[in-house]
Amino acid sequence: MTTQLAMSRVTECARHVLSQRREWTELADRSAYAKPENFAEATGRLRKNINYFKVNYVLFMMAVMVLCLLTHPASMFMLVGLGATWVYMFVVKTEPLVISGRTFSDREKLIGMSALSLIIIFFLSSIGSVIFMGLGLGCAGVAAHGAMRVPDDLFLDENAGDNGFFAFLKPPQTGTATI
Repeated sequence: MTTQLAMSRVTECARHVLSQRREWTELADRSAYAKPENFAEATGRLRKNINYFKVNYVLFMMAVMVLCLLTHPASMFMLVGLGATWVYMFVVKTEPLVISGRTFSDREKLIGMSALSLIIIFFLSSIGSVIFMGLGLGCAGVAAHGAMRVPDDLFLDENAGDNGFFAFLKPPQTGTATI
């Protein structure tokens, strides 16, 4: 696969995902907020809002993660280096990996890179704590918004929730239009 083809697929997928996000003004509509009466109402609101605003919430979580990484530049540079290593191992280097005369399969490279990444992220650096801090802050923001926003005015397609939370990542089927 050429680099141009890979980049066009990534761009197409990103455009498809972004086309499914809701307007930010709808997300931040001040007239749609009210304190929930009890915990059951808050969790019901959260469930409906996550189903409706899932792409916006994922974008919010990504923004929080980026901000957390910007506050810890060493972690950011280590993640960039780790990502560059992954790209080199699986995209740039097309011939099999040979170490001390032993040839490693793609599956073995994947397992080795995953193990190396986990060791670097969680044991040799503070990247793990930065990631968990970002995830915690992002989840708290999503939970607060989801519990406080009244979903009565949202048009929720009942069949849309059947495909799971990450259904928005599936590419569009040919012949169907996205609105």
